[in-house]
Amino acid sequence: MRGRNLPKFLLSVVVVGISWPLMSVQADGRERVGVPTQRAGEHARNMASLQPDPKYSPEQVVRIQIEALGKKDIPHTNAGIEIAFRFASPANKRITGPLERFTRMVSGPVYEPMLSYREAQYGEIQATEDQAVQAVVLTTADGKKVGYLFSLSKQKVGRYATCWMTDSVTRFEVQSGPNPLFMI
Repeated sequence: MRGRNLPKFLLSVVVVGISWPLMSVQADGRERVGVPTQRAGEHARNMASLQPDPKYSPEQVVRIQIEALGKKDIPHTNAGIEIAFRFASPANKRITGPLERFTRMVSGPVYEPMLSYREAQYGEIQATEDQAVQAVVLTTADGKKVGYLFSLSKQKVGRYATCWMTDSVTRFEVQSGPNPLFMI
């Protein structure tokens, strides 16, 4: 999920850093104080059938990918990685694909925390009409916090025209504290 040049307004968010309010979600998909809305089997079946669709907002696309990666082997081996790959933009897939290559990359040290996180905190989306960024901070099983900046765009042509898809995911360091300051 390699980066590409960000628009100027997004670049300032990345370089300067911004403190966003975070919403916390456990690895099982429940909000920290919420109640699960689906049973695990039903959730797995629904996740497995997900495809890019104009009805999904950029925030929903990020959540779909994070949740799928966190349950990477449900309902079968690497199912979550397959779902995340479906939501990668065509430009992203040209760099990171095919699926086998994407799977190796996501299983490597930079992205592996996405496959075994305990909790996800979602930053506020920063969006224009056709581009968006969202920071996600994952807490690993050993309590370490790892950040990822998702860059998305609304596709203009082809099969996925008007669908939000992920162009890149960049890992960043998380400063500790009650309200992390996101810095690359």
